[in-house]
Amino acid sequence: MRQTRRDLLRWSAALATALAAAGPGSREATAATTAIRLICGLGVGNPTDLCAQLIQDGFSAALKEPVEFDYTLGEGGRRAALEVIGAEPDGRLLLIAEILSLVLLETPPEPLLSRLQPIAKITRGFSTALVVNEFSDIRDWTGLVAAAKADRLRAATTGSDSTIGLLLSLAERRMNLSFQPIDVSGSTAAIDMLLTRRADLAVMDTRSALLHNARNRTRLRVLATSGANRSPQLPDVPTLAELVGDPKVAYTISFALFAPAKTAPAVASRLTSALLGLRDDRALQTQARLAAIPMQFDGPSAVVAAIARDRRVASGLGR
Repeated sequence: MRQTRRDLLRWSAALATALAAAGPGSREATAATTAIRLICGLGVGNPTDLCAQLIQDGFSAALKEPVEFDYTLGEGGRRAALEVIGAEPDGRLLLIAEILSLVLLETPPEPLLSRLQPIAKITRGFSTALVVNEFSDIRDWTGLVAAAKADRLRAATTGSDSTIGLLLSLAERRMNLSFQPIDVSGSTAAIDMLLTRRADLAVMDTRSALLHNARNRTRLRVLATSGANRSPQLPDVPTLAELVGDPKVAYTISFALFAPAKTAPAVASRLTSALLGLRDDRALQTQARLAAIPMQFDGPSAVVAAIARDRRVASGLGR
């Protein structure tokens, strides 16, 4: 039976709701000790979590053994990375994470990526967005700048060190603006802050704004996105790079799987091959479109290239 866009949106919403009802603890209780485990460092409904759900069944089928996923929350994903770094390098515990997030979490005393081995890149990059409630008096970027200079606007953000909050920090720095930050746990919480008028603007992953607008009467107005190019779904919305005239501030979020650094080449190769085999999984691609996740499977070299690119972004911020 052909699935409609409405079916896709319903599936995406139901996926996050079901996991929220189950809770992280239930994952830990049911995870088989012999299974390959995918660790998410961020909570239910986050794109990291959705990526894990999307690949779980196909990955398990390709490996011909169970694959489970659960959560190690805290420090914006650092705890999950450290858990995998400290695990036995046997390919049984893997990290699923945003590449740029790992770059931003690194510090000289505590490097992360040098202690992890890339297994596969599983998505293309997608942007973050700066948005307001559709009923806001702020109609566009020019209106935002004028309003921000007249008053200190309240901005819902996941923090300047997060991949989503980074867009707000860049906007402040490059446009000489200052917002009153309101810390939120993710895009869902940011949307709630906008709809209840507790925030004047918010930053979130662009896919969340698009999914919200597709299934709700009260919509969000996207003022700018973080990518190098305009979103195909938002052709009239400029990028921050356009607005400030500097392509170096452009960035996107992409996801990858990692194993401990000393994982044997044969073990890592088996895991990579299983993931690359999902390229032709039509059911997975359909579900990914439902969730607005741009799934694309590439080998470790693509992860290395993305790390290098994201480090250039981070270095441009003085990190």
